[in-house]
Amino acid sequence: MRKRFIALGIISAVAATLINLPLKWVAPHFMPDGLGQTVDYTGTIWNGQVRGLDYVGSANFEISIKELFSAGLPLKFKSESPVMMVSGHASQNQLKDIRFTGTLAKLPTRDGRLKELAGQVNILLAEMQIAEGHCTSAQGQITTDFLMLNRARWQWQGPELTGPVRCENGELVVTLTGKDNNQDIRADLRLFKDGRYAANFTVQTSQPEAGVVLPLYGFELVGRDYKLTEQGQWR
Repeated sequence: MRKRFIALGIISAVAATLINLPLKWVAPHFMPDGLGQTVDYTGTIWNGQVRGLDYVGSANFEISIKELFSAGLPLKFKSESPVMMVSGHASQNQLKDIRFTGTLAKLPTRDGRLKELAGQVNILLAEMQIAEGHCTSAQGQITTDFLMLNRARWQWQGPELTGPVRCENGELVVTLTGKDNNQDIRADLRLFKDGRYAANFTVQTSQPEAGVVLPLYGFELVGRDYKLTEQGQWR
């Protein structure tokens, strides 16, 4: 009986230590370099906060022990900064209720053409399934208003773009469309796991101002449509 109590005492002590293990003792050994110049960790490995992340700012998270040993989504997270806000739930192979709002000009993109544009990108991802690092299914919606908010810069205004998110051949695919004032715009985007992207844009418009703006961004007039095809790195 005495040995049983000793064993229970040891187990309880170990469990208490694990539950209250400070995040700052563990995270620096596992987090990659280059996340920020003054990254700071507070809380525990189960309920903590990371501050000073580049672009992301501060991130709060909770890990449910119950969900960790079931088929649920153990990680709940939320981050906020002047650049972006992200929240949602996650497991090793599933994302759920992901909400993202980002300021277009401040996002960490390699495309310098976006650096001075007004507007936001909003993503509502109801669910995404991942297997072996590849996207297998997704349900969500993306909206951006940058074509509407840069009239002063371009002397031309386009519509809001919105469209669904899906998975195809392990890749994330987005189709955005918008219509207004005899204008019809479509953007087909494909994001690859290795950081590459492929994009096709088509603009049908009767506004002469568009003929001045669009060529500055690489569009070519093909028949009655302005078209742009690009490939590059999104990260």
